[in-house]
Amino acid sequence: MPDHLETREDDWKILDGDEILRKSNEGKKAIRRLFKTHGERKYKVGHMFFSKERIHPLSEWHFVFFEINETDNRNNHWVLGAHVHIVNYLWPNLNCQEIWSDFVQGRVFPKIKLHVSYCK
Repeated sequence: MPDHLETREDDWKILDGDEILRKSNEGKKAIRRLFKTHGERKYKVGHMFFSKERIHPLSEWHFVFFEINETDNRNNHWVLGAHVHIVNYLWPNLNCQEIWSDFVQGRVFPKIKLHVSYCK
């Protein structure tokens, strides 16, 4: 979620408030902020696949990830259209636990990645 669209507790009070409150300047800002989040929100998806051993470093792992809009051919940043990304144990200096923690805690994807064409 972009910082400027982060909802506030008061936004929900304004939405539930009377018409005068909703039509005030602060009310209009809150309503715009609440409804703009749907258009600017980034839905990030990540899947980690790993071998069965329980000690690190894992012998094999794969992390497949994408933003929802990347699976559509329209307005795509990759010239070949719809795609997903992948990194795995074959990349040097990548650790699956760090990658997973970055994704879960900060919604951050690895900077190094391979683009793989996506077909529905």
